[in-house]
Amino acid sequence: MLVETSPVTVCRQPGVTHRCCVRIGEVSIVLAASSAEDIRLTEELDAFRSETPDCDIEISVEWAQELQRSEGKRLFDSGSLWILYADDAGFVFDFSTPVLGKEPYKRLYVSRDFSEARLLLNRACLSKSSEVYPLEYPLDELLVTNWLALGRGVEVHGCGFVDHESGAHLFLGHSGAGKSTTSLLWKSLRDVRVLSDDRIILRQRENETWMHGTPWHGEAGFASPGKVRIRRIFILEHGDQNEILPLAGNRAVAELFARCFPPFHGHGPLNFTLAYLHYIADSVPCYLYRFLPNPSAVEKILDFCC
Repeated sequence: MLVETSPVTVCRQPGVTHRCCVRIGEVSIVLAASSAEDIRLTEELDAFRSETPDCDIEISVEWAQELQRSEGKRLFDSGSLWILYADDAGFVFDFSTPVLGKEPYKRLYVSRDFSEARLLLNRACLSKSSEVYPLEYPLDELLVTNWLALGRGVEVHGCGFVDHESGAHLFLGHSGAGKSTTSLLWKSLRDVRVLSDDRIILRQRENETWMHGTPWHGEAGFASPGKVRIRRIFILEHGDQNEILPLAGNRAVAELFARCFPPFHGHGPLNFTLAYLHYIADSVPCYLYRFLPNPSAVEKILDFCC
């Protein structure tokens, strides 16, 4: 029978001979296991592979013969693939899908500071899978967003890219607001490097706000590990014409918060996220951008910014 121990004590266990690292938004995640197959990366994550010696989050990957549903205190139910529970040593994320049965197909034990974790893969559910990716979405995103929320940054629902001539552009939007459309428009008309067409990480660097690409792309499939300082933020909405309206104060914060990914299981991370968004709204000009999905939308932004 598998003995479940605190994630703080398992990451340096003997027998770990294979390691790999990814770096997302300058957050380094290290996978450690006894087999190279157990630290396999998805194609999206492979582009974020890093050789850095630094480690922000270290994960020990193991196999369990089976996993039963957790009986811990439930903190949050995503309504889809994962449920969060409280644990004596930290938190427990259970991942399940009807495709693989009723029981969790993997379980993540993680310390309260999200620096160390133990990932158990359920052999009873995954034995027939030809390839298993331990960090497969949404686990990778959950780790990064929770680590950032401990005073380090925030993930937003947006597309961001760097134009060779006009610099960085960041557009935030709900699903269907036009993030992938905007990315494809700029890519077809300009010399741009798209960091992501769906998820962007915002962090501070020398009192300036920088955006970072992520592997969690949208319909257009753009994902890059690059980063760049931002000078303004646009909130995307479909409109009858191209129109840019300034946002300030609480209105700007509310629009940013509605398009970010804060952890909802604790007051501390949520309070930090709100405070950080206030800081961004005070230091980076924010605008509502109602646009038409055609080349005129690109020209409107270029005329406004340049």
